[in-house]
Amino acid sequence: MADEDLEMEAGEETEGEEGGGKKKKSSLKLIIIAVVGLVVLGAGGFFGWKFFFAAPDKPKDQAAVEEQKAKEGEGKEAAATKPGTVVNLQPFIVNLADPSGKRYLKLSLAVDAKDEKLKAELEARMPMIRDSILLLLTSKSYADISTVAGKIRLRNEILKIINKALVGVGGIHAVYFTEFVVQ
Repeated sequence: MADEDLEMEAGEETEGEEGGGKKKKSSLKLIIIAVVGLVVLGAGGFFGWKFFFAAPDKPKDQAAVEEQKAKEGEGKEAAATKPGTVVNLQPFIVNLADPSGKRYLKLSLAVDAKDEKLKAELEARMPMIRDSILLLLTSKSYADISTVAGKIRLRNEILKIINKALVGVGGIHAVYFTEFVVQ
């Protein structure tokens, strides 16, 4: 019996040592999982910050960047000093073709010519162009020009009138309303 007691005690110690080994192995696994998890989260956080929150990388060659900015600045200055091809027409004030006859329209236009030659020709033919536009405007009623679609239609009609007056010379490509008042 004493032998059995010794064997049991020895068996208990063996089981205790094995149980301790299992605890060490499970703690080691837990530590490895935690470390791997932290590495994955850290890498994800870094890439998220890099792609979504970090400022864009600056070029390494600052001289090239400064040279590009200088060229852009020169281009803007040249465009600002170059005379435009926009021609402002004198305002048109006409009575509208309403039954009551109490409404009038004040319209200022600017037209965009393609080049200086066309701009000069436009200014030379201005009396004929103004006459045609006045006839068009007096034929319109308030209902014709009160909507956005009506204003766009009017702009297209004015464009056609001006281009018809400039036949053989070329044509303008845009008409702008700079003032549009109906009262």
